[in-house]
Amino acid sequence: MANVINFNNHIKNKSNELLMTKIKLCRIRDDIEEKLNTYSIVENNELAVCLSSGRYSAMKLTKLIGKEDTIKFFQDCIETANKT
Repeated sequence: MANVINFNNHIKNKSNELLMTKIKLCRIRDDIEEKLNTYSIVENNELAVCLSSGRYSAMKLTKLIGKEDTIKFFQDCIETANKT
């Protein structure tokens, strides 16, 4: 589940802290994906976990970065998924 998403296009602040931000985002992403995967197994319902986490992400991202950037982010996720 460790697919690489290019966070460069989604980070607004491109300062000297970019590397630390990337490291932190990757750590959080990997941790969340592992927890969601575990929850899918425990609940025996991968679709429900995917729909719930996707809904949460879409709603929160839209508030945080706007509709256009949220759609771009999800398009990047879909393209990455299609490559694997």
